Amino acid sequence: MSQYAEKLSLKEAIEIALQHNPELTSARRSIDAARGRFWRGISPPPPSLSVGYDYVPVGSGLQNYGERRIGISQTFDFPTTIVLRGSSLSSETDAVEADFLSTVVSTTWQAKLAYYNLLAKEQKLRLAQESLALADDFAQKAEIRYNVGEGTNLEQLTARVQRTQAQNAVELARGDLRLATSGLNFVLGRGKERLGQKFALTDSLMYWSYAFSLDSLIQQAQGTNPQLQSASFRLSAASDNRAIAWSSILPSFTVSYSRQIQGTIPDLYGFAFGISLPLWFLFDQRGQVQEASAQYATLQSDLSTAQNVVSLEVTNAFHELQNDQRRVQLYHSELLPQSAEVYRTAATSYQAGEVTYLEFLQARQTLISVRDSYIDALYHYNASVARLERAVGRTINE
Repeated sequence: MSQYAEKLSLKEAIEIALQHNPELTSARRSIDAARGRFWRGISPPPPSLSVGYDYVPVGSGLQNYGERRIGISQTFDFPTTIVLRGSSLSSETDAVEADFLSTVVSTTWQAKLAYYNLLAKEQKLRLAQESLALADDFAQKAEIRYNVGEGTNLEQLTARVQRTQAQNAVELARGDLRLATSGLNFVLGRGKERLGQKFALTDSLMYWSYAFSLDSLIQQAQGTNPQLQSASFRLSAASDNRAIAWSSILPSFTVSYSRQIQGTIPDLYGFAFGISLPLWFLFDQRGQVQEASAQYATLQSDLSTAQNVVSLEVTNAFHELQNDQRRVQLYHSELLPQSAEVYRTAATSYQAGEVTYLEFLQARQTLISVRDSYIDALYHYNASVARLERAVGRTINE
């Protein structure tokens, strides 16, 4: 396990996660395979080369032929079929590339959540350590007050319990920090031998106010969400495949050329042109059209469903972000200043003997609870931003 702390920004964390994510490696290979299928699909079948020896007397060798023919033939699909097939395969390639972008968006979201979670756990540990220092200080003071007759035994015992609870809170915070560290290492693609790698994070949980409308975000998502793009490209490919199925009743062509030697005449040639006859269109072609039409209808439904799902995800993420934004503003403008003022007043009054230790303790616990909840609010706010970006399919603070 590494003992040094690796400096890491959010941008670097995302880059590392994208570089080492095995799903992205697989997605890249899928793009290569789709491009290969495109070139195979638009390529005509290989030509046929033939050599024939005719009129060879029985019992003699081929060199005694009466006619020798060397020919080459090539079959071509109907031109519109070739164009449609190329368009369909191009759309399939675009769909695979959109799937790759979808994996990039998902991986980026996971990296952000893991980074924000570690930031929050670090802040919670620092808060727990501050609370322990305060609890230890007041436990010592309570013991002194008791020894000089200014405090009660209940006050001293309560201070000791609070110190023990603060120590336990620090240990729990350290455990949560270890789990968050392992989680970030996992997202970064680190092996089990590096899951304990420590970090010195250079970014922090930030808050900034957004001013955008739900309708504009939903409209953006319809054009930028890679899942919708993938579904749209696949529907386009299905449309081309349906047209290809209908064009299967069109003939294919065969062109042949041959050079011949016949008897004593060496320089003869032949040319042939053939055309296929789709006599069984009621069976094969009808089945192709029926299958392609059903596939197109299915993908139409899939696209409509995906559009509804993305709209719902954007809507939920938007409202969640609004709630988290109001929560952060409430803590920042009211709860944090108020709880800090209550604590300062209680501490001063306790030192002057104007309030009891229990009253002072209540004020301190209120401040700690508010600060702890503020860290949670900041984490959920940043996580909500990342969740909305995933739903839209792009960064929304640019």
